[in-house]
Order: sequence, then C-alpha cells, then structure tokens
Amino acid sequence: MFGDEKTLSNVQNILAKQEADRSSFIAGDLGSGLDVSLKYMMQLYSDTYAVTLDTMNGTARCTTTSEASGESSSNCIEGNGSAESERTEKQSEHEKGIAGIPFLHLPIQVHLHILSYLNASDICRLSATCQQCQSICADELLWRDVLKKEKSSWTELGNTSNPALYEDVNSDLGYKEIYMRCNPHCARQEQFDILSIPRFLWSFIPHKAPKVVMFGPGLDSDTSKIVHKLIGNDESGIFQYQGMFPASQPGVGTGFNISMNNKAQLGLITLYSGTKRDRTNVNIPNATRADRNKLLRPTAASNNPDGDETDLKYEPIPAVRDLCSGTDAFIFVVDSSASVEELPEGRPELFAMMSERWTPNKAPLLILSCVPDCESSKIPCVDVAEQLAMHRINRTWKMFDANVSTLSGVVEGITWLLEATNRR
Repeated sequence: MFGDEKTLSNVQNILAKQEADRSSFIAGDLGSGLDVSLKYMMQLYSDTYAVTLDTMNGTARCTTTSEASGESSSNCIEGNGSAESERTEKQSEHEKGIAGIPFLHLPIQVHLHILSYLNASDICRLSATCQQCQSICADELLWRDVLKKEKSSWTELGNTSNPALYEDVNSDLGYKEIYMRCNPHCARQEQFDILSIPRFLWSFIPHKAPKVVMFGPGLDSDTSKIVHKLIGNDESGIFQYQGMFPASQPGVGTGFNISMNNKAQLGLITLYSGTKRDRTNVNIPNATRADRNKLLRPTAASNNPDGDETDLKYEPIPAVRDLCSGTDAFIFVVDSSASVEELPEGRPELFAMMSERWTPNKAPLLILSCVPDCESSKIPCVDVAEQLAMHRINRTWKMFDANVSTLSGVVEGITWLLEATNRR
C-alpha cells in the first residue's frame, strides 16, 4: 500500500500542484520551507523510500522497503496528534524517521531560515563543526540579517566601527567582516589604560591638561545636567572641581578645570547655543535650531539655492572659530531620549564645528548619546550615528551610550578621549 507506484505518483501530483500555486519560494515562510524539504527528500530517497501524505490528519508517513529480504519497516512523522497518549506511542517511530533524514541534506533555504534564529556566536560555533556547515554559515544574506538585528544593541561606535561607513563607500568587505569590525565585543582591547597607573606614579609623569570643548543639542534639553555632574556636583566623587580659567577669546572660552579619579585633569569649556532664555524660546516661526544658534552664522553658500548641503551652510562665528583652532578635543552631547526626527537638527552645528578649515583634524571627537535617567527610553547609538551622518566626519571619533544620572558611559567616554588625546 505504502510503497506502490500509484501512491508515489499521488505524492508527486500533490507536490506539483502546490508548486504551481506558488511562484517562488519564500525563505521566511516555514510552511513553504517544509513543503520544499519534503519534495527534496522524496526525490533523494525515491529508490528506497515511499512517502504518503495524509492531508486530513496532517501527517506524513515514510516507508522503507527491502526487496531482497522482503522485510519492511515503517517510520511515521506525526504532525498534529489528537491525544497525548498517541504522541507518546509515536515518539520512537518519529525519532527513527528523523534519523533517516540528514540535516545537511535539507535545502539551503531551510538551513538559512533555521540559522536566522541564532546569534552570531552560535553561528560561528556551528561553522566550526564541518566544511559544509562553514560554507552555509558564511552566507552573505545570513550575516546581513545578523548585522541588522544585533547592531541596535551596541552601546558604542567609532569612526572605524560604523557600519554606515562601509555601506557608503561600497566596501568590498562582506557582511561578516563588517560585523566583526564593528561589533564592540569583537574589537581588540586597548593594551594600555592610562588611568590604571597608580596615583603615586602618576604624579611623576609630566602631562598637560587638554583643553576640551563641549557643545551640542544635548546641552539645551534635560541632559544638560551632565555639566553639573562633571564639575563635581555628584555623590560618586568621580569628577572633582579644581577651579576656573579665563577665556582665551573675548566672551568665549571660559571654562572649568576638573579632575577624574584625582588623576587625569582637563579644562572643560561649555558652548551653549544661546542664553537660557533663547534656548527655551523655540517658537520662532520658520526658524530651525541652526538659525537660532548664536554660535553659528550662515555662509555664502546658504544664499545659493544650488550650493552645498544644508549641513554645510553654516559656520562658527569668528570667536568660536579661533577657539576651535586651539582646542585639543571635543565633546558633542546629544539627547537620545528625544524623537528620531529631532536628531538631524544638531547636524549643522556638528559639521560647522568639525570643519577642517579651522578645527585640527587630529583633535578627537567624543559623542555622548545621553538619556537623563534610567527610566527614559533611548535611541540606539547606531541610529543616532546614522541620523547625524557620522560616516561623513573625517576624524577620530567615538560614540558612547551615556546615562546622566549614573554617569554610566560618561566615564568610559572621557577615559577614551584622554587616551586618544595623549596618542596624538
């Protein structure tokens, strides 16, 4: 009954009818993948197996025939059992049927669908088992989906670890290589941590406190409290206020000397987009944040409709330009608890301040993607980098997720900034 030619012909007719109703195989449809897998197995074992479909009960039965000995054995793969006892009785036959169908003999579409539920670490472990698994796990579409799925969980990003950079330049690297380069957990750890030096030895090392300029739209929102945290108004005692220093330019450049962990020192200069009254008055009609920003002024290209992009139609005022030319490092603060539509408003200020015409290219840039507290939702730093078009910034930069209330990410970011400044 199960191994005659008539039954096999019926199975082939059923599968042919299903194939005619479906124009192409969709890898994300598990039901379609199982149909194709069943067709593949039927063709693979057509010499020794007969497959029977029971469309009423949703079961598929594979029967192995042996013409030499006249013996036969039946292995049933149960689809939808109606009772728990019946499923228990069929368990042993089910396992025997699965054992006769090797996993590697399934179509590549089914393999990729199964692997799409794994993370990158599990895929790498599977690729080390055999050569065929290595070939399957190296699929470009698989790693493209892994990169898209996992990059939103990254808490830091850099100028050499930004996926948008490789996509913008049409890099020859595959998605697996891009993932390995951009994932912060795969990045090579720094061999030397300057803040790990004991305090006694630190006093014998000659070092100059770098001058750091802090600016950005995050200073105009709830994340502006980060300034008070840095000048010592924090119970953790990580940052200590050491005094003030005078302005290097008329009206611009007054800052604070602060130390971190009683070791590293830096001179912090904060540049606000205007007075507190100007920052709160955002109801000016037809005016963008760049138009209200007192640090910027329109360039000649802003009057030309065919000129540069909007991000390049502003430049710092002369006093700020002179300040940037003598600055060692920069901190750009952005509020990642705001909406995604508001993030591009800070791009003109970022591009104007980071222009190589007045800002040294060797000056590193730290981007703090801040939230005011632990309860606030945040935009992933990879999305913040995309909205700010960080792949167009031609300098050393790094972005950290930061929490203003706990200073999580702030300490790590400033530590990186000091190390990058000392390596210049």
